[in-house]
Amino acid sequence: MSFPFSVDLDDAVPLYAQIERQVRALLGRGHWKPGDRLPSVRETAVRLRINPLTVVKAYQHLQQEGLLETRPGAGVYARRAPRSARSAARQEILRRLAATAAEAAAHGIGREELEEIFAEALGMLAPKGRP
Repeated sequence: MSFPFSVDLDDAVPLYAQIERQVRALLGRGHWKPGDRLPSVRETAVRLRINPLTVVKAYQHLQQEGLLETRPGAGVYARRAPRSARSAARQEILRRLAATAAEAAAHGIGREELEEIFAEALGMLAPKGRP
């Protein structure tokens, strides 16, 4: 299996935020289940050729959100997001989708076309071989 993270040094998004976004996406797609071990800070830093503190920052943010847990001497593990974190994430996603729908309407994109666009975006997230 290939290494699950990559970073784009030319992206304006900070490296730690790129890693956070990728971990969230991988967790959301079921790449890791609760209890699965993630790549270590050291391995991630070496493979991405970045400062280990960048990886620590990403993992710490995700731990504060309840998505990861650190087990001293054993590594970093996936957790099931607490209901409060899922609820907050749901509200943020709803806010963003409402803004996107308003922007689409301003460009003359109707509900049906917007649903097609959303379905296409969801298809981009599906792992190969799964709907």
